[in-house]
Amino acid sequence: MQNRAKIFMPFDALGGLREAIKREEDKHENKYVEEFDIDKILKQYRLGEMVEISYFYNFEYINFVGQVKYINRINRILTISNSKINFDDIVSIKKKLI
Repeated sequence: MQNRAKIFMPFDALGGLREAIKREEDKHENKYVEEFDIDKILKQYRLGEMVEISYFYNFEYINFVGQVKYINRINRILTISNSKINFDDIVSIKKKLI
C-alpha cells in the first residue's frame, strides 16, 4: 500500500530553480534597503580623495577603494579610479583614511 501512495505524491521538478530565483530576488530587494540622498553626500567629497565604495553592478555588489576622479552631477555619474558608477547604483560610500 505504501508503494502505491508514492505514485500519487506531488513532484516538483523545478524546486531547486524556484529556490535559486527566490535568492536572486532577495539580492535585488536588498539593493534599495539603504536609501540616502547621494547628491548631498557627494558634496562632502573632493577630487583626489580616497573613498571606499559599495555599488550594485551586473546583478552583484562590488566593493573597492579608489580615488575620486570626477563627479558629474548632471548625468549622475561618479568616476572612481577609471570606474564609472551611476549615482543610483551606489549603496554606500565613505572616506578612506590612508
